[in-house]
Amino acid sequence: MISFMPMATKDRILQAALRQFNQLGTDQTTVRSISEEVGISHGNLCYHYKNTDELIKALYLQLVGRITPHAEGAFQQNLSLEDVWEQSWSTFTLMYEYRFLLLDFARIIRRIDSMRQNFRQLMVLRRHQFQHGIQQLVANGWMLPEPLTGQYDHLITHLLVIGNHWITESTIQSEEEEEEEERIRYYHRAMVSLLFPYLTERGKQSYERLLAEKA
Repeated sequence: MISFMPMATKDRILQAALRQFNQLGTDQTTVRSISEEVGISHGNLCYHYKNTDELIKALYLQLVGRITPHAEGAFQQNLSLEDVWEQSWSTFTLMYEYRFLLLDFARIIRRIDSMRQNFRQLMVLRRHQFQHGIQQLVANGWMLPEPLTGQYDHLITHLLVIGNHWITESTIQSEEEEEEEERIRYYHRAMVSLLFPYLTERGKQSYERLLAEKA
């Protein structure tokens, strides 16, 4: 017989916090509202997380931990355009799962300095991963050599800006009834399309095939 371990209290708290932060935002969600949903006392929740800022930070680190394996895919040998497509799609899907973070991120990191410092270090790492990924794509014949010194550094900046802010844009521009997957797909393609002008003929053929297959 298969036995199922009950979800740990801290996991239940984070699950409820994520749902409420996504639905209500960080201003309306409280420790008390989360404790009521989980079915524990206010004091019991505060034993694990003293306030909502601690919950926000825990969810941020959880998201970073889940995205890291996809980001580290840039270091795999024989990196292909399809690998980049799949890794970035998985990342976009995860980011939408924790969308409150991106919607409220500027205010959050002004308030939680440790998150601000962590994020700045993370962006240095992500830039390094993007640089290595592009080098791999060039070496493997998917992308052209850098056409102008510094051009790929600017490309990485564009990719990071879209990656960090697409959820805010989608929330403003998208209709309420639009399916979540369609919203994610649109902005994922907007980001990946930045690579197209720099692809080799082989890369462009692969890109067009992926567009058709993932429609």
